[in-house]
Amino acid sequence: MTASTTSTYPFYQIDVFTDKGFLGNPLAVIVALDPSLPTPTDEQMSRVANWTNLSETTFLLPPTDPTKADYKVRIFTPNVELPFAGHPTIGTCRAFLEHTRSKKKHIVQECEVGLVELQVADNGSIAFTAPPLRKTGPVEEETVRIVCESMGVAREDVLDTQWVVNGPHWFALLLKDAETVLKASRIPTLASKQFEFGIVGKYPTAEGQDKGDGSAPFLEVRAFPHLDLIDEDPVCGSFNAGVAQWLIGNGVAPASYVASQGLAMGRQGRIVVHRDDSDLSLEASRRAVWVGGQTVVCIQGAIQV
Repeated sequence: MTASTTSTYPFYQIDVFTDKGFLGNPLAVIVALDPSLPTPTDEQMSRVANWTNLSETTFLLPPTDPTKADYKVRIFTPNVELPFAGHPTIGTCRAFLEHTRSKKKHIVQECEVGLVELQVADNGSIAFTAPPLRKTGPVEEETVRIVCESMGVAREDVLDTQWVVNGPHWFALLLKDAETVLKASRIPTLASKQFEFGIVGKYPTAEGQDKGDGSAPFLEVRAFPHLDLIDEDPVCGSFNAGVAQWLIGNGVAPASYVASQGLAMGRQGRIVVHRDDSDLSLEASRRAVWVGGQTVVCIQGAIQV
């Protein structure tokens, strides 16, 4: 682009689902809230996201209706735009709070799947409400077989399966334990690349841990968003959101737990999950499930677009 078409925007690179920089999932955020600056075009957004080469890059925009949302976000991988994603939702909220110096504890984000509520805890962690699942039910056996072959996982080590579509077209395999999850291969096959899926397994001490305090994980999680041309996501909020609704709903997981993700990639992500059971008159399936974690601002500056 020529200099005459270039504008300068605030830029943040934020590590999500960690309290220690460079151990979570990085996110680039371009802040386009200033009404005196042009809103980047679709082509510009796509080009910047391709250039940052992170799993996601977001653009923080004014909301369509300020009475309903605090901001609007558009989420891009290096190749496609996403309707929703978890770690970009939390990271963008952190950038909004940093940039505006807001002290709000309740934030509403506008994105393609609709309005997403976020809560900011006193310790600075940020959580979003898991969006409703658009597709559930067991995964077709042929699909399970393809994924097992790709991951080097024995079919008998899969305890259960479920579609957990919440924007991304996720499905999940519950494996026999966390060790089996960590030992699974990272190398996709041509057949497995047609799917977005993840694998989860419980830790052997999970039943006895002090759940929800971050001291020990209940689950080990890995996610493979192949349709976004990403082999493995270091720490994935949307997949964890779907898994939480599934496993809490069927009684496999407690109402509050901590998930570990990223160990297979040298990361130490921590996702804190909590179902709001404060109103027991609500059916369990209608109670909000919150998915959150800590964030670290690693880079702050400006970007020319």
